[in-house]
Amino acid sequence: MDWEIILKSLGLLLFGLLFVWLGATGWKHRREERISLIEAAILKAGGEEEPLPRNNWDRFAAYVQPVLMLIFGPLMILGGLAVLSLLGE
Repeated sequence: MDWEIILKSLGLLLFGLLFVWLGATGWKHRREERISLIEAAILKAGGEEEPLPRNNWDRFAAYVQPVLMLIFGPLMILGGLAVLSLLGE
């Protein structure tokens, strides 16, 4: 029983750290033009060379996604630490 709780809290800690890292990286590079690997594979399979231009939704997501990661990352870290601290009682 305790090992399950420890694994879940360590998972929260690791995903929280991943979210903080990805959020900081995303915020740093939010103005750059980039495409995902899936979009690149679709373009390659379809024979197209250039991706579609960015629209307002893409620009909005480039700002919102890192902010949400920077909000939920520390919350996940805090939750993982809280669960680990309750195990000692």
